[in-house]
Amino acid sequence: MTAASRSDIYGSRARIGYTSPPLTTEVFPYEFYQIVPEGVTLVVTSLAIVVRSKDEVDRSYDISMRAAREMAAAGCDVVVLGGVPINLSRGAANAEQVIRDLEAELQVKVSTSTSAQAAAAKALGCKKVVVCQPYEKSETDRIAGYAKHFGCEVLGATGWGSPFNQIGRIPRHAAIDMGRALMREHPDADSIFFPSPHWPTAGALDVLEREFGVNCMAAHQAIVWDALRRCGIKDRIEGFGRLFREF
Repeated sequence: MTAASRSDIYGSRARIGYTSPPLTTEVFPYEFYQIVPEGVTLVVTSLAIVVRSKDEVDRSYDISMRAAREMAAAGCDVVVLGGVPINLSRGAANAEQVIRDLEAELQVKVSTSTSAQAAAAKALGCKKVVVCQPYEKSETDRIAGYAKHFGCEVLGATGWGSPFNQIGRIPRHAAIDMGRALMREHPDADSIFFPSPHWPTAGALDVLEREFGVNCMAAHQAIVWDALRRCGIKDRIEGFGRLFREF
């Protein structure tokens, strides 16, 4: 594609590929287009997750590998493999190797939900965190444990209680309510984490950062930030947390 023709497409600055775990993807693209500057587009492939069974995770891993190759063939500037459980389903070392192997094969930048959040946590200096997750409360310990992959100590965690296939119905105030409750219980926390990029979190970030003087890192925010920066887009974006404003 010539420079002249690139300037006349929707994704004139960057085309970001994302393999989205939910079979019914709703919130991720909605918040993506709230955040990104003009000239950035999302190329999305929905995977196979409905109830997050092992079989669905395994199938989604295979679909994501094919999707990555198709996104590269379509000319995406970066490919992000979504879903921390999918990323880590064959081990953390394998997840890192997959990035290296795909980049070498496809000659395109490759990232994962896991690596993006790790990079964001490092940039923000997150150490002692509380975790607000959207799913059933029985999943809280497992999901909060992913923060350890980002080098953080978890002081407390809670869940909203939503089934996976209903997360698009979670109200926008949920992230704020859970964040406030956990910060009151754990005032020594320096950061609030919001795992999963498929429920409403964008509107909570500035609110809670101002109210408690802490970092807020949402999976969605981290994925989009990492993808933009890897595409060379350094815009400082207001309204969605310190990560976009300062890094």
